Amino acid sequence: MMLVYDLRAMQILFHPPPDAGCRERRTVTIARLITMIGEEKRKTLPKWKRYYLAHREKEIARQKAYRAAHPDHIRKYNRHYYRSRRQSKTVRPGQTLLIREAIPCST
Repeated sequence: MMLVYDLRAMQILFHPPPDAGCRERRTVTIARLITMIGEEKRKTLPKWKRYYLAHREKEIARQKAYRAAHPDHIRKYNRHYYRSRRQSKTVRPGQTLLIREAIPCST
């Protein structure tokens, strides 16, 4: 029995597809096949996503280093961020709510 991965259709088959005679064939290990599948899937992603995935570890390391070096900046940002989120959710005194269903059409 032969296990075949069709890169064109992106699916695993137990027998070669009918048009496999004219296509290139390669015999690889399962470990190499998994990396090849990942590479093929990445090729279909948008350019920004491919760049992000390629540089992800470096970006995460940069963010961790910045957060470790500037804890007061991060704390201040989080405090302002969450305070503004809480304030936007509550209705302040004097603020009017407009509910479309409750207002009949005057025309």
